[in-house]
Amino acid sequence: MTPVIHILDAHSANQIAAGEVVERPASVVKELVENSIDAGAKHIDISIEGNGVPMIRVRDDGCGIGTKDLPLAVIRHATSKITTIEDLDHLKTLGFRGEALPSIASVSRLQISSRPADEVAGLSLTLNDAGQGEYEEIGCPIGTTVTVRDLFFNTPARLKFLKSTPTEFGLISDTIGRIALAHPEIAFTLTHPSQIVLQTTGRGDLREAIAAVLGHSIARQLLPITARHEKWQLEGFISPPNLVRSSKQSQYFMLNGRTVRSSILSRALTEGYHTLIPVKLHPIVVLHLTVSPGDYDVNVHPTKMDVRFKEEQGLSQFIKEAVYHTLLNSKPLPSMQTQPTQTTKSNNPTPVSFSRPESPARPLSSYSDLKLRESELPIPPVINSGQSVKSNQTKTYEQPKIDFLHQLPINEKKLNSLPQETMLSLDSLDKKKVDQIQPIGAEYQKDDQIKSLKIENQKDIILNTSAGESLNHMWPLTQLFNTYILATDGKVLIMIDQHAAHERINYERLLKEFKAADQFSQTLLIPIPMEFTLQEEQVLLENLWILNEMGFIIEQFGSRTYLLRGIPVQTGSFQADEMLRQFIENVLMKDSPPTFDKILEEWIYMLACKESIKAQDSLNLPEMEQLIASLSRTENPYTCPHGRPTMVTMTRSELEKRFYRT
Repeated sequence: MTPVIHILDAHSANQIAAGEVVERPASVVKELVENSIDAGAKHIDISIEGNGVPMIRVRDDGCGIGTKDLPLAVIRHATSKITTIEDLDHLKTLGFRGEALPSIASVSRLQISSRPADEVAGLSLTLNDAGQGEYEEIGCPIGTTVTVRDLFFNTPARLKFLKSTPTEFGLISDTIGRIALAHPEIAFTLTHPSQIVLQTTGRGDLREAIAAVLGHSIARQLLPITARHEKWQLEGFISPPNLVRSSKQSQYFMLNGRTVRSSILSRALTEGYHTLIPVKLHPIVVLHLTVSPGDYDVNVHPTKMDVRFKEEQGLSQFIKEAVYHTLLNSKPLPSMQTQPTQTTKSNNPTPVSFSRPESPARPLSSYSDLKLRESELPIPPVINSGQSVKSNQTKTYEQPKIDFLHQLPINEKKLNSLPQETMLSLDSLDKKKVDQIQPIGAEYQKDDQIKSLKIENQKDIILNTSAGESLNHMWPLTQLFNTYILATDGKVLIMIDQHAAHERINYERLLKEFKAADQFSQTLLIPIPMEFTLQEEQVLLENLWILNEMGFIIEQFGSRTYLLRGIPVQTGSFQADEMLRQFIENVLMKDSPPTFDKILEEWIYMLACKESIKAQDSLNLPEMEQLIASLSRTENPYTCPHGRPTMVTMTRSELEKRFYRT
């Protein structure tokens, strides 16, 4: 039999290994910067061209590579970090396998220039396409410079699957940002191609590094955390309960100076914030964990990002208690911003001078009023169309304070968007519930002489008798668990999810409004400054034209700071900057390439969900009737925009089977 097993040549083996270590340009940057840190560098400069494929250069002032060691540095499994497997139990460096440089060299054109402090001249090594090295003695400063050109030039399949330039550079900048947070004692500079994108001082101040990476606004609000145990030490900063994000993108875990991913650490953090923040929101944290090298294993993934701990349960409890007690001891009293953004509809942004109008104050009446805000900027109230602005009258709006440990849920009725052809008499409504139906962002006016509540008729909801015919003869019986509406026509019993149903109603209404709109933007009278992280900024720039088409007016205002001058007309009275930031995190930062239609659809999804009745909102019978009638007028009353069913049915025969009557 002819032998079929053979040994791969070194170049092919390195290219295959590169697939594990070098996934994309950000992987190259990570490996080179970690080598610089292991070399004891105090200043590391990273230069990027394009998406990282044309050129990546990392320059440091570390110990350098000796003349005799440089040829060995590009040989697979050649390392200065360990000599035996037992050394992993005492490992203090970020790298140890000796795979990075040979893997990078196998898929790029690599040049290394280095000089140790005890040598007069430096040595340059240039690897050609065949992997052969050319050496040249040069003059260079102490340290090492690694230049990677034409990445993936010999692996076109890998090159084809790279994302756009802003996306790839966003991943590179996010990688550098995470490493900079792990090592505030090192000065990092990231340029692209000649513009400085990120720069840290290297003075060892973690809050200062956070300000450079995440922004000054976030850095000022974070709470310091310090906890010690005989086996573990935890230091860093965590966000107060009123500073949260909709994704875990801003959670940074460092283990002995190494950026890591760990479900154990993430779960412990979530448990530490349990009952202090809503379940679907996530805090911003930068946590440094110090553990003995023998108590964890970092050699479980080629990128050394995933780790395993020996005492997972004990470590998790330690982090949970440290986070929880830090939050309680800080006794934060978050400032509640209840006033929505002032807007005026316009096709073009124009500067407007104004003074705040005199208007009666209104109490907090909805969950939206209690929504915790990141920004500390005062937000003016909405000026309704036709309302005159009195320049000689001004009023100070104070933001109410509330202890996050004692928030009381307040029911909210967002039924202002539901169509109704008749007037609802107050004789049939409880007065408290009438107040709760007050639309969010409207001026709260209390009038003892109010005799009726009118809910505007929505003429733009498409009447589809075939789809909603089964609902036309339904009448509500009761509300179950403050979440489901039980209704019947005498023949079948239906259970309607009130949130999903209202979401479908709002989605079709908003979609029709977007298509029929003559103008797409409403200009903010006071532009809102927004500060983004490095990766968020790249995502924003990549999709800026799509956001402009949707109606957002965004202008650059400084380093990673932008002014939000206009928002889509259908945004309503929701907090504009929070909506945009949530939209960037939940939609634009997904891996799938966005299109205008897809992004617009996702935006309408978000608006429809925000405007809809929520679970646990109590409804009376007239409100249930109105909801069912509105649902019957939609094109598709059977599912919400996300595909969840709006209702389930039970026939008489099914019920009789349950009671064994058939």
